[in-house]
Amino acid sequence: MSAEPDPSSEPVASDARVATLAGSADDTRRDAVGAGSVLADRYRLIRRIGGGGMGSVWESEHLVLGSRVAIKLISAALVDDERARSRFLREAQAAAALRSPHVVQIFDHGVHENTPYIAMELLDGEPLSTRLAARGRLPVDEVLALMHQVARATTKAHEAGVVHRDLKPDNIYLSPGEHGDVAKVLDFGIAKRAVELALGDTTGSGALLGTPFYMSPEQLIDAGLADARSDLWSLAVITYECLLGQRPFAGESVAELAVAVLAEPVPIPSQHGAVPTGFDAWFARATQREPDARFQSAAEFIDALALCLRDEGAAELTTPSRSPTATRRPALVIAVAATIVGALGLAALALSDDRSPPRDATVQPEL
Repeated sequence: MSAEPDPSSEPVASDARVATLAGSADDTRRDAVGAGSVLADRYRLIRRIGGGGMGSVWESEHLVLGSRVAIKLISAALVDDERARSRFLREAQAAAALRSPHVVQIFDHGVHENTPYIAMELLDGEPLSTRLAARGRLPVDEVLALMHQVARATTKAHEAGVVHRDLKPDNIYLSPGEHGDVAKVLDFGIAKRAVELALGDTTGSGALLGTPFYMSPEQLIDAGLADARSDLWSLAVITYECLLGQRPFAGESVAELAVAVLAEPVPIPSQHGAVPTGFDAWFARATQREPDARFQSAAEFIDALALCLRDEGAAELTTPSRSPTATRRPALVIAVAATIVGALGLAALALSDDRSPPRDATVQPEL
């Protein structure tokens, strides 16, 4: 969801200069500070440009350097929640550890009057979700260029042992560059290091962390089961959406969506629109319910995508057989899905919009 500009604020170069977007930009009720506040004697908040349940994002000025930055603040309602503060710090640490032109740059992290903040790169442009809402299907060349950049960011994260766990169009920002759009991956708030996931996720068994439309089967079952290949599932769903203008998995509730991901046949892209030769096979491989049957790295993922989108070597993309237990025992999987969403109190959560589930229907992590 894009940030709405505040007409009363001072003019800036672009109304879309944000570092991360999630929610309404004019809802300041949850903020511990406001416009004009100075944090750590060096950051002056100018205007609120985005926010959500976890906090807010402000266009700000670095008083010493005179440069513009984005300041992300934790919500006032969460300042005393140790789990929320830990997750907020983890976001800063995860992104700061990744030196990549395709990951939003983190400059600083600190605490102002008990309110944690992150100072980060201020971006021009728009999130991928906004572009998809405006244009629907994107040209093949544009999709390939975009996914190449996102794959590079994902590779960098995975090499550092970081699993994002919430890759989606809202968290991919497109900034104008000298040679076209530069994609930046945002919001590492629920990222985990692979070693932590291997030892056991501390968020709690069964916690639904992420955005259901883009979550892999294993992540829907338990966030602690997610690994680097779960991120690749999310990227496959994003690629499908970019090429076809709709999401592959839908449902009127989280329970229905979980059943679609866990039990129903995976959609065949060419049955929903024109796609390059080989994309059906590529998508089938990328969305295998068994992680071992998917692409095993972002490099393998993007190399295969480039082949099929360029109609080169499409015959080499074989389609592994699907797990029979995933399709022949739907009653069991439906029961599992119902148990998952019921335990989280999400069974009645509706998901709907005019052509597919809403882009901003994120299930908020349990904090």
